[in-house]
Amino acid sequence: MEKSKTKYLIIVGILIMMLIAIGSGYAWWTSTAEQSGINQIQSDCLKISYTDDNPIKLDTTYPLTDKEGEALTPYTFTIQNTCSNAIDYTINLGISDTNTLNDEYVAVKLNDNTKRILDSLKQTKIKNYNKSYELATGILNGSESKEFSLRLWMDEHVTLSDDAINKTFSSKVVVEATLNTLAKVYTDDELNGADPVLKDNLIPVKINETDGTVTKANIEEEWYNYKNKEWANAVILKDNGTIEEDGTIKEESIESYFVWIPKYKYKIFNMGEYNGLSEGAYEEKSQEIEIEFGIYDTVNNTIECTTPPSGENGSCAVDKWMTPSAFTSFATNGFWVGKFETGYDGATNDTFATGTTCKNEVNVTNVSKIIIKPNSYSWRCINMANMYKNSYNYQRDLDSHMMKNTEWGAVAYLSHSKYGTCDSGKCTEIRLNNNTNYITGYAAVNQPVGGLDVYKEYIGTTPGIDNDKTYNYKNKKSTIASTTGNYSGIYDLSGDCWEIVMGVTTSATSAKDATLENIQLGTSGLTKDDIKDRKYVDLYTSGTYLQYNRRILGDATGEMGTFRLSPEKSGRIRGSWYNDLGSQIVSNSSFIRGGSFGQGVEGGSFEFSMGVYIRNDFSFRIVLTP
Repeated sequence: MEKSKTKYLIIVGILIMMLIAIGSGYAWWTSTAEQSGINQIQSDCLKISYTDDNPIKLDTTYPLTDKEGEALTPYTFTIQNTCSNAIDYTINLGISDTNTLNDEYVAVKLNDNTKRILDSLKQTKIKNYNKSYELATGILNGSESKEFSLRLWMDEHVTLSDDAINKTFSSKVVVEATLNTLAKVYTDDELNGADPVLKDNLIPVKINETDGTVTKANIEEEWYNYKNKEWANAVILKDNGTIEEDGTIKEESIESYFVWIPKYKYKIFNMGEYNGLSEGAYEEKSQEIEIEFGIYDTVNNTIECTTPPSGENGSCAVDKWMTPSAFTSFATNGFWVGKFETGYDGATNDTFATGTTCKNEVNVTNVSKIIIKPNSYSWRCINMANMYKNSYNYQRDLDSHMMKNTEWGAVAYLSHSKYGTCDSGKCTEIRLNNNTNYITGYAAVNQPVGGLDVYKEYIGTTPGIDNDKTYNYKNKKSTIASTTGNYSGIYDLSGDCWEIVMGVTTSATSAKDATLENIQLGTSGLTKDDIKDRKYVDLYTSGTYLQYNRRILGDATGEMGTFRLSPEKSGRIRGSWYNDLGSQIVSNSSFIRGGSFGQGVEGGSFEFSMGVYIRNDFSFRIVLTP
């Protein structure tokens, strides 16, 4: 019979089976001196996890086209390097001696790689198998993981005349790993182990200090240096985003930017125990915050007190060292924070608001609309519930969530240290984003003078365009609005929009007894069931807006005291750091941070107030804790 590529329905007993086996390595040594015990070191840096216990199994199958084969449900498994050193790995397909189906009839596809015929792959030698093929090789850096999806099927070139009827094919995936002595992953000695965690879709990048151009970073070379105020940046690409041959990543390929906040401890400078307003003239109390990076603990006396809950002091006091709860809520070296306020993909200014009227189409749960980029319209006119759900569902594998109040505080404090805007004790306030069209990454040309009642130097413009009152992100001068004074920092912490953060009240008498059962969410639209886990929210005891002692140490609220009425006699209250506004939350409200474009001196990274309702100047920010 003449061979044909036509697909025949052949009732055959072909079993294509993939069983997972783990290859593990051991390192042994024995001393030359005789002793009663045995010296043994067991090295285990490789962890493999699976989606389920079911192997690939195709009974009574027939030749499949590439399109049909690629549509099969894959078997997925994850390789994770649990050590700090890099490892080399090889993924092999060990072929059973009981096979009766020829290797040349089996199609193999790993991840998005091109389909290959099995016998065209490189043969390898692995223990317990007379024949095996190499599926993939690579390097896993310390704490890095990679996910793989494997598909096997009978290739479409098999015909009725081929010896493929009533045959069986069986195999196992065997992963081998060895220590990589050549690969060097850059780490910053200044961070004491709190280096960036790169996982899944996060691509490390460097940003050119002249024009903001983005290039993929070589992680074996220095790509961040916190002592030099160069914070680590990473991007997530759009579905069709690409990296150019020279490593350049064009703006249209980028979906979101993130900046790494390393875990740190800080020396407490103010306990924030204010229960009302102070009288007299304004007193400026801003100062450089002493910070030390690292994975600190109380056991080794590297931190002197544990963050107490809202309204409590615990064993903390001025001049003691404490790691903020922003870092202790998650088991990670730090967290990635959105470099800009969250934007709405494809938006124009009219999409969100005309005057004070918000349009309903943006008050949705739709993660496909999320962008975190410069020169983008901030996502506004959205209720807190949808802010939370969009943030939570954005990158689940990276533990994405809506920024918490304590996480805002951790960013604000780092920005006001020698790693941010301070030099030799002299610090600079982050410049206001005064763009009236709510476009991310802008900076006011002049330092604001006066508050909301008198500040008038704000103006609208189109994305990427300067005028005499505001600089756009691509203008190098915009870096005065960055947490570092350069392109590596975080933007929009002052002005643009107020940002709602997850810091709400509890009906519990004491914050240490606060749970999701007694959370107060007011008109936010959120329910306790939406929140999923206590770690995604900061809970504060209820009280009046003047009870600043209800702060959580490290959240940049009560510690910004003393507090006085605004000199403009507007009834607003200012703290003692750069005249930023300061009002504690009350029952059924949430913290809002940063202020809006017209806030003047009252806006800033140390500003805090309350609000849970939908407004055309309220937005949000996303955090990742991989």
